[in-house]
Amino acid sequence: MPQRPNRSSVQSAVNATAARVGERLTKQIRAVEAERDGAYRERAHLVALLAALTDDAVISYARDVEEPGWQIVYLTLGDHQASWHISPRDADLFAHVERVDVEDPRAQWDGHTTEAKYERIAAWTAELAARCGPACSEMHTETGRCVTAKHRSPAATEQP
Repeated sequence: MPQRPNRSSVQSAVNATAARVGERLTKQIRAVEAERDGAYRERAHLVALLAALTDDAVISYARDVEEPGWQIVYLTLGDHQASWHISPRDADLFAHVERVDVEDPRAQWDGHTTEAKYERIAAWTAELAARCGPACSEMHTETGRCVTAKHRSPAATEQP
């Protein structure tokens, strides 16, 4: 008749298995976090580019995040605000954006939701595409902003 394992050998086996599972899960968590951080870094690059192409972009410290160093970049796209939280690890991408105090009127969230922000971006993108398509690329100033498009109505660029 086989002997029954003692309690201490069973506990050792359980602990060893738990340690292996824990190590595997830790590696998986680190991989997922690295992928997430890479996606946020990519987004931060695009927001930094958008800020460089947008008049009146400002950045201020985020009052709604307890972790130090978080910031919020505020852009005006058309007549609407869009804002993003910026991680301290991505702050270097926003050195070109005007830093303002958290009390500055330009750094006050207008209450837009994430869904509304992306609806605003879609509408602004469509308007810019209608007003300032590839045909006016030679009309851009040294700042990259289109001088001609400011004076062109969307109707003037519509095809018959």
